[in-house]
Amino acid sequence: VVSSARIAVGRALSPTPPGRYFVTDIIRSKDPKGLYGPYALGLSAHSTVYTSFAGGNGQVGLHGTNQPSVLGRDVSAGCVRVRNDVIRRLARRVPLGTPVIIRS
Repeated sequence: VVSSARIAVGRALSPTPPGRYFVTDIIRSKDPKGLYGPYALGLSAHSTVYTSFAGGNGQVGLHGTNQPSVLGRDVSAGCVRVRNDVIRRLARRVPLGTPVIIRS
């Protein structure tokens, strides 16, 4: 285990898909104080609801948030949100291909 943290996951209408995945991308945000925080880790997971989202292909991400008060709730469009300090630490520590397990 590299990290354990309080998270926010997808709403009932856009659930975060449980399963075994891996990190495919590490993206530094253009706006570290914005919706996705300072980094986003792209995962090999894809939404079961969206075939496209925000110009992408429905890929699920693990990213920071500008709303840490929502952590612990089902609020996202399917991605996993963590505190910004957590995503910074993960972006520095995990290489591409790192396994990620999403549990229900």
